[in-house]
Amino acid sequence: MNKAELVFKAIDVFGERPQNAVHFPGIVRVQNIAYAQKDPPLCVGDLYFRRDLLSDGKKHPALLYIHGGGFIKGDKDYRVTNSEFFAHHGYFVFNIDYRMPPEISLIENFGDIIDAFEYLRILADTYPIDLGRIAVSGDSSGAYQTGMLAASAFDGELRQTLGLREITLRPAVLALMCGLYDMEKLLTGPSIFGVVPETASMILGFQVDRDMKNAFEYEYIHFISPVRLMNENWCPAFLAWSKDDIICVGQGPLMAAEYERLGLPHETFEAAGLLNNHCFHLNLGTTLAKECMDRCVKYMNGVLGADDPTENEA
Repeated sequence: MNKAELVFKAIDVFGERPQNAVHFPGIVRVQNIAYAQKDPPLCVGDLYFRRDLLSDGKKHPALLYIHGGGFIKGDKDYRVTNSEFFAHHGYFVFNIDYRMPPEISLIENFGDIIDAFEYLRILADTYPIDLGRIAVSGDSSGAYQTGMLAASAFDGELRQTLGLREITLRPAVLALMCGLYDMEKLLTGPSIFGVVPETASMILGFQVDRDMKNAFEYEYIHFISPVRLMNENWCPAFLAWSKDDIICVGQGPLMAAEYERLGLPHETFEAAGLLNNHCFHLNLGTTLAKECMDRCVKYMNGVLGADDPTENEA
């Protein structure tokens, strides 16, 4: 295991307890639903929902959740509290695992995310899911994947360039949390903790030099930065980031600025301070994380026209 793998594994291990400390009553979790047969142990997701949504006679919004982990680590089991939170507020949450580099290519990685997104059609045959009200969210590299899914959904030429399958569904709103959105900027910036060249080598599939200049030899280098692929067809988004993020430095404001330039609806949330750092929102035991997540779900509900069942609870 190289330095990059150790760093991202450590983030998951040490963050698991505080990030999964809060739980919500009445949430059902259906585990390890296979959304593709490429690699059943990995191409699976857990579906979270309120039990009372099954009997109210209505259809409800869905949320595809994509965990982060530096593109090379991470697991859906580290996002239990996050999934329960959205489910508590009335969403059918499909929290997925997926294959990752270096075992597969970055483009194949995108393909898994699309497969999971399209699988919501299958879930809607069993559960009262409204396919016209789909949210997609992710944190860190999961937010990157969320952006690439949106780019692929709203640009058929991009799908053809990358050789990706057709996408029949469309995200209605995104929740982009402490993400990376400009791969080219990352590759021309500092090597954070010395792990960026190692991580880039695994993501791109060849040895990236310490100065990372040869990373631009990657065939699809100009087609893997969501912020550079946006167009006026993109859906609204809630964007959260930490001003003092030590991993995705300055990436959130870049995405927000592009939303502003294109005149697309969006809302932002900026945390500050070293203690409110990368993916601060996952620690729902803190006041700031709860404020961020409450604002996020309120924004998504407004976009989707969705009722929040918690408003009727004491």
